[in-house]
Amino acid sequence: MDTVAQIDMFFAGRPRQWALFEAMRGALCSRWPETSLRVMKTCVSFDDPRPYLYVSLPPASISGGREGILVTFGLRRHQAHPRFAQVVRISGSRYTVHLPVFGEDEIDGELLGLVALSRAQCEKPRHAAVDNRDKM
Repeated sequence: MDTVAQIDMFFAGRPRQWALFEAMRGALCSRWPETSLRVMKTCVSFDDPRPYLYVSLPPASISGGREGILVTFGLRRHQAHPRFAQVVRISGSRYTVHLPVFGEDEIDGELLGLVALSRAQCEKPRHAAVDNRDKM
């Protein structure tokens, strides 16, 4: 099954969440066209080549019964932000951020800036090649 069909199945019966996902996908893929999508059981990941963002359906404790999506990404330092629903420390210097989105207007420059920071932190460090032949 292709990715489009998998996304359709993921959001089946949830037109509002599907529309929010499409707005998020459009914003991210226009900014980073090399992004690929992976549909999993509970979320859709945005990869380039590593996952830098996940979209899922928010639990009732976060959504308060409102129809929306939950955007999840990682940061290397703790940040307090009024839009964050939850920040979870997963290691000494890694944090997972959960941010609900209930309207297309919330997919704004501020959110995309946070995603850009997460994406940059997910990139594999590039090390200069080391020639150890002189040390033998």
